[in-house]
Amino acid sequence: MASRTQLQTTATELVARVDELRRAEAQLGRRLAAMRAPSDTDREAMRFITDAPTDAPATPGSLAAHLNVSTAAITSLLRRLQERGQVVIAPHPADARSKVLRPSLRDLHSPADELTQRVESLASEFTPGQIDTVTRFLRRLSEEINDLP
Repeated sequence: MASRTQLQTTATELVARVDELRRAEAQLGRRLAAMRAPSDTDREAMRFITDAPTDAPATPGSLAAHLNVSTAAITSLLRRLQERGQVVIAPHPADARSKVLRPSLRDLHSPADELTQRVESLASEFTPGQIDTVTRFLRRLSEEINDLP
C-alpha cells in the first residue's frame, strides 16, 4: 500500500503534468489562431452539425443554443465554416424563415484534424484499463473546470 508521502508526491506530479497540459493547450490555441485554423468553437460546431440526425438537422438557432452564443456569433462562425467549405446552409424544408446546416461532403470524408490523430495514436499505447483510468480522471477534471465560476 502506498504511503501518504508517496500519494502526495504522485498527486503533486499529476498537478504539474496538468499545468503543463494547460500551457501546451494555450500555446496551441495561439498558434492555431495565428494560422486562422479552426478554433475549438468551430470544431464543436462541426461535431454538432455532423451528429445531428437527418430527420432533425442542426439549425443556426439550435447551434447557438448548443454553443451558448449569440446569433451574431453564429453568423460569423457559419461564414467561416462556409468559406472553408465545411458546411452547407440550405433552406429549412418545413420553415421558410429558417435554415438547416449540414456538413459538406468534403468535410464528412476529411481525416480527423492532426491533434485528434495524434491523440488516437497515443491512446493505442495504453491498455483498456489504463485508458479507463485516464478517461475517468479527464472527465472529472472537465467537471471541476466547468464548475468554476
